[in-house]
Amino acid sequence: MKNILIIGAHFDDAELGAGGSAAKWVSQGKKVYKYTLTDNETIFPQRNIHVKFEDSKRQSEQAAKAIGMVEIENTDPAPHGKLMFGQEQMQRVESIIFDYNIDTVIIHFNGDAHQDHVEACRICLAAARHCKNILQYQSNGYIMDNEFRPTFFVDITDFIGQKKKALACYGTEHNRMNRLFGTNLERNHLWGYANEVEYAEGFKVIKMMED
Repeated sequence: MKNILIIGAHFDDAELGAGGSAAKWVSQGKKVYKYTLTDNETIFPQRNIHVKFEDSKRQSEQAAKAIGMVEIENTDPAPHGKLMFGQEQMQRVESIIFDYNIDTVIIHFNGDAHQDHVEACRICLAAARHCKNILQYQSNGYIMDNEFRPTFFVDITDFIGQKKKALACYGTEHNRMNRLFGTNLERNHLWGYANEVEYAEGFKVIKMMED
């Protein structure tokens, strides 16, 4: 794992799913990139949520900087909620993988509940088919019939502060019900307990090639 690409459907997905791991990998001298597939523009009156593209983009830049990731700009993001698998989207991600010599891609869980997450996974699985390593994460703790069961864990105890700092870059409109971020960190604490460390992030392995 030398050149790592973390792909999210929405701007805060990368930090939620792999923020601590990204900070750790950066500290080890690895190149970590972030790419977001949608504009994250969200209007959800039932939850009193209004997320604006420009605000999210600016907050994402700050969050990536807090972790040390290099954010690759998406000049033509799909509208939130309308991301669809297609050749153009797939080849755009594929080009990034080849241009940045990516060997490891971190993507959404294929069985997730959010339609953008599912489509993002489909796009990325096709685009990353030539990569050595493909890992899946779950950014939101949905209850589903196809449970997310991580099999690969990263000890992020020394990097949980950077993850918290990155999440704090996002406005309250991103922190669903004022609990998403805290619940995510609690899950990291639980996974840490299961692995006899303080905090850990969990991933599902699609494939992994030992160098």
